[in-house]
This record gives sequence, structure tokens and C-alpha cells, in this order.
Amino acid sequence: MSRRTEQVGDLVQSVLADLIRRRVKHPALANVMVSITRVQVAADFSRATVHVSVLGDDDLREEVLDGLRHSEGFLHRELAKEVHLRRVPRLEFEHDRSMEEAERLTTLMRDVAASEGRELSADDPAPTAEG
Repeated sequence: MSRRTEQVGDLVQSVLADLIRRRVKHPALANVMVSITRVQVAADFSRATVHVSVLGDDDLREEVLDGLRHSEGFLHRELAKEVHLRRVPRLEFEHDRSMEEAERLTTLMRDVAASEGRELSADDPAPTAEG
């Protein structure tokens, strides 16, 4: 990713977060915690993949993603008004599973620590290959 696409991604992320919080009226997005974790913009600025994290179960996540996809046209138009680019990317929404993966890894580390008769706390340094 070039510096320019990173900058545009950061700008799109900021503007979208504000639009979703303040302007989108889709019922699936009401009273739900939605975080945009990152935006990857194609080199030709034709599309942007928006990675979102949703607090809740799988059904809620799918409902929120459907709501975002349904609102894509509105978000694209509003984004075009806010960011002054020659070409405003079309938006593709994907669920970001990094938070779930981090939780899964933390659970695994706690299980290993417990099986070794020790406790893993938030203050412990990350385990190393040396032990």
C-alpha cells in the first residue's frame, strides 16, 4: 500500500465512522457498537474494503453488515461530499475477526499457563519461545 492510499484509507475511516454514528438511520445499526478497524483502499481508488468489528453474536454481526451494505449508496454519496477526491471509492464491508482471534489466543495462553500451574495476568510479559 502506498502512502497516498494509506492516507485516503485513514480519511475514509474517520469520515465513515462519523457518518455511521450520526447520519445512518438503518434499524440494524441503531444502538449497536460498530467500530471501523481499518480501511484498505485499492491503488486505483475504485474501491475500499472497510473492516468492521461488531460487539455481539454472529447473527447481530451479519445483521449489521447487511445494514452497512444496504447503506453503501448513501455512505458513498455522503463520503463524496466530505472528502474532495477525484475518485471516491465504492465501499465493501467485511467483518474484522482480529478481536475474536486475539480473545481466542488469550484464552489459549491462559489454558497453557494454567496447565503449567501458573497464572497469566495482564501484567505478565508475553511468553517467549525460550520459556
